[in-house]
Formats: sequence, structure tokens, C-alpha cells
Amino acid sequence: MGPFMKLERWRRRAARPWLLLRPGTHAEAWQWARVEQGRVQASGSGAPPAIPGARVALVLPGERCSHFQVAAPPGLKRHEWPLLLEDRLLQSAEDLACGCLAREPGWLQLVCVEQALLDAWLAQCAEWQLDVLRCWAQFQLLPVPEPGAAWCWHQGAGLNLFVGRSVEARQHWLAWPVELQATTPGGVWSELETQTVEGQWPEPLATLDGLPSLFERRRVQRQARPLSPGLWRLPAACLALAVLWAGLWGSQQWRQQDVYQAQVEAVVGPVTSLREATQRIKQQRQGADERQLRSRQLQHLQAELDGWLRANANWQLSAAQFDGQRWTLRLQGHEAVDESAWQAMASAIGVAVQVTQASDELNLTFDLGGAS
Repeated sequence: MGPFMKLERWRRRAARPWLLLRPGTHAEAWQWARVEQGRVQASGSGAPPAIPGARVALVLPGERCSHFQVAAPPGLKRHEWPLLLEDRLLQSAEDLACGCLAREPGWLQLVCVEQALLDAWLAQCAEWQLDVLRCWAQFQLLPVPEPGAAWCWHQGAGLNLFVGRSVEARQHWLAWPVELQATTPGGVWSELETQTVEGQWPEPLATLDGLPSLFERRRVQRQARPLSPGLWRLPAACLALAVLWAGLWGSQQWRQQDVYQAQVEAVVGPVTSLREATQRIKQQRQGADERQLRSRQLQHLQAELDGWLRANANWQLSAAQFDGQRWTLRLQGHEAVDESAWQAMASAIGVAVQVTQASDELNLTFDLGGAS
């Protein structure tokens, strides 16, 4: 085959349209768009139409994505990427899928999304008999701004998406609730010159053919990770030290015994026996488990509350407080509220909720330490 025929085949392949699919959040309908020649030619909601020859891309909702730029040693494997984020995550790294947006010497740009959500979205695409070729974060659809500039995407879904580049050319993403639109995001955003685009899909679009896919289709399923997340690493290490300490407990010939005992006591406090050390370590692991569970529960409730406020525009959040176990909310509004909606939110994650309503005020207390 000659070079001209190869070029023609490449052009035909590159000219194939893109079908973009963006899942709805908070029970909202999916959005789809047909993109040809770099522009949205048709769009809608719900199940997408059949588009012969279209390449399918799953667009991850911006509010479900977390963007990180982290230092990374050379040779790091894909399943080890979450370990770089241990100190920045509010949930277990094992529950997240991490994709690489860009690589630089000594650095990685990572995008994380809940694995369960990603699996559910891909399952829906499979139900529509669509083979997903690429996975992109919604932020990626905006062209990369020049250093010192930013995009603000008003998408009409209660959320504005910001993509910016600092003067040092570092990229930043931000999902900013419309309820806070009277307040300008601070920090680096106040230093950037911002352009605004509106609509369900941005105009202009990034060049889709060159966008890096965050997740390879064959790797979407959860992989076993050989290392535990940071929340467990310290207690696990102490447990290993305790086992080693047990082997040295009755033998005075090993001078390292005092060293290992000191390392255990540095974490669990003074102990007089191996049994006491083991009990202390077990208590710490249980405490870490409870904190991790409550963090996930709180994150779920925050997402549900956000969806409820969008659907009930006559109510606004006026106060919120979390004491480590109870999440207390005060809402202001002037419509009757069906208490069953809040009970359903609580029951879905196994917590209790107390609801009191008086005139134009609604008070909610979610007890994350109590069963519903």
C-alpha cells in the first residue's frame, strides 16, 4: 500500500465523529453530543441515538473528579499511583480509579474518580451496546488555556467548571457551586484572566483526537493492589513490629528488643506486655476504620444534599456543623418538605437522621454513629 493510500485511510478514520456521553449526577439524565470537525453538531439528554461509525468517549462529570499534581519517582507502576495521594484523600485509595493526565520528569498529573461510579457508568454504556474508546474528565473538553489565563464553563447544572494555568504553566481545575457565584474563587484564580463559555457543551472544544484517555478500557475493572492505603500502613507496620517483638520477648540475647518495643510504644503508648500492645493496635485499627467509614458517609450525604438543593430551589443551606459523629444542618425555605426523602438518604448508608421543621426553617441531624 502506497503512502497516499495510507494517508487517505488515516484521514477517513480521523474524520469519524465522536459521540460524547456524560453521566447525570443526582438522578439527572445523561447528556450526549455528536462532535464532527471539532464542533458539536447535535446534542440531547437520555439514551444516545445510533451514530454509525462514531467513536465513543465517556466524559466523567467534573464534580466527581479530583485533580492532583504530585511528585513521583521514576518507574512507578500504575497500581501504585494512589499511594502518592494517601495524605490528600478523604476516602480509601482502594475505592478510587486513578488515571494519568500528563507526565513530566519527576511529576505526574493524576485524575481520580470513585471506582464504583466508573464501573456503573461503563455498565450503562455496555447496556446501550456502546464500546467506550476513551475516558475523559469533563475539564479536558476545554482547550488548555495560555499561562495566566483560565476558562469558566457555565454548564447550567448548578456548577461552574474552571480550568486555569498559572504563569508558571501549572494547570488547575475547580468545580465551583453556582450558589457561591457571588463569591469569586480566591487563590490562584484571582490572578488569572478568565474567559466564560456557556451551555451543556463548551464552544470552543479541545481537539478531541489528541486528548489523553484517563483509563484504558481493558483496565477499567478494579485491580488488586499489593500495598495498603496510608490510613492502614502505620497500624499494619506496628502489627508487624509487635509480631517481631513477640519473637524477641522471651530472649535477652537480642538487643533489638528495646528498639522494637520503643517503636510500638511510640504509636500506641506505654505497654507492659505483648497482649496489651496487640489490643492497643487493634483499637487503633478499629478507630481508623470508623473514621474512614464516616468520611465516606459524610461525602455521600454532601452529594445527596447538593442534589436535593438543586431540585428544591426554594430552600438554601444556612448553617452546617460536623462534630466527628453528627452532621447538623439548618436550611431556610418556605415550602413543605417530605421527611421521607431525608430518611431515605440516611437509610441508604445506614445512619440515623432527626428532622424538625418549623415555619421557614428545617433542621437536620445525621448521626453517623447510630444505626437507622
